[in-house]
Amino acid sequence: MPLTEAQTQALSGTERAVSVFSIIGILFIVLTYHFLKSFNKPINRLIFYASFGNLGMNVACLISEGGPAAGPNSSLCQFQAFLIQMFLGVDAFWACCMAWNVYLAFFHKYRACQLRSLDKWYLLGCYGAAFVPALTFLFIDTQKRGRIYGPAILWCWIDIKWDFLRIALLYGIVWVAIVFAFAIYIKAGLVIYRRRDALSGFLNPLNEHPFSGIVTTDIDVTIEHVSSPTQSYKANVFDKDFDQARPQGLEEGNVEMDAYTVNVEANPDGRPRQGSKPEILKMREYTREAAMQESADVGAWLYARVAFLFFLSMLIIWIPSSVNRVYALAHPNDLNFGLNYVSALVLPMQGFLNVIVYIITSQTASRELWAALRGKKAIPWRKNALFFGHSGSGKGTTGGFGHKKSRSGGRSLKKLSGSGGSTSDLNVPVGAHVRGGA
Repeated sequence: MPLTEAQTQALSGTERAVSVFSIIGILFIVLTYHFLKSFNKPINRLIFYASFGNLGMNVACLISEGGPAAGPNSSLCQFQAFLIQMFLGVDAFWACCMAWNVYLAFFHKYRACQLRSLDKWYLLGCYGAAFVPALTFLFIDTQKRGRIYGPAILWCWIDIKWDFLRIALLYGIVWVAIVFAFAIYIKAGLVIYRRRDALSGFLNPLNEHPFSGIVTTDIDVTIEHVSSPTQSYKANVFDKDFDQARPQGLEEGNVEMDAYTVNVEANPDGRPRQGSKPEILKMREYTREAAMQESADVGAWLYARVAFLFFLSMLIIWIPSSVNRVYALAHPNDLNFGLNYVSALVLPMQGFLNVIVYIITSQTASRELWAALRGKKAIPWRKNALFFGHSGSGKGTTGGFGHKKSRSGGRSLKKLSGSGGSTSDLNVPVGAHVRGGA
């Protein structure tokens, strides 16, 4: 039984309304990642790339029933169908790429620079592989079935006479990608389960920085110049006043110095500072050590968490729409309004769900942006921003999953001695670097 006029309007209004929210979210991702340095970090990069596919899909959803109304041979209908075939499955492909990165980071010890080198292949695979069938379908027209692209209830897509192509060249491929990603997350989940006691804070997605703030003692930073007396001062690198605690002349980027050495020593009494975070955001002090035993970079764990959140958001999209597709195959003459309505609700929602994941992984940056918009602080613009690159601001280079290297001759600050005599890398937060010329 065909849909009534009221049902058609309900489907059209829903997909257009959801598309507006998704497009707003996509613009937020693209603009903040590209122009604001606090959002431009490796764990957000693939979400940024996936956003362009979400945008194409939402443009098709905004056209809505306008495509079928224009007629199957109209340019509008064919254009809408091309957009849907091209971009509808892109999120699933990017989720597969993210899962593969997790596999490489966890089980082959890949670091951020190695994963970044794969981006060009991911872009080619996700968008290039979708482009070939989407473009080819525009030119296929047979006497028996007619054109491949035509009306498909919600919009113009693959015509009902070619319905098997929807399964073969979209839904089937998407579910292969989902199963592949799911298998990787099960394997990674076993690793996390073995370390669940030490990684309890990592499992909380609201804990944006579970591996930072591990060292909470006061430290002494001594900078010794070859041709000048030793300068020293005491500050806590996790205090916001760290920059103000530097002696005059050590400000970032405005002083040229001779070669120097840096020694970082923990407070001998080793007493931790009292944190101000709620209990739900606090972290066990051995978490970083436990994570490092399983991966070359603790940031890989953060990447895995983001990738899994992205994967969950994708399941919200594809499970209801796949149920609708299976029902349509089993009952070709029966249009189920409820299932079609759920599909109209979730399919345009990809961009909206992705921005939720993006904000969860960028909570600090989002709060800073909100404070800047209220005029309480300056907006942290990227300098010399490149479309697919990283900031050319001269403020240091990316040395891992979101950590920064010191510019003291290309060497990072290391060997933080605690009260127990153990050492670990010192990952000083942005805004708390000690810099100088070599």
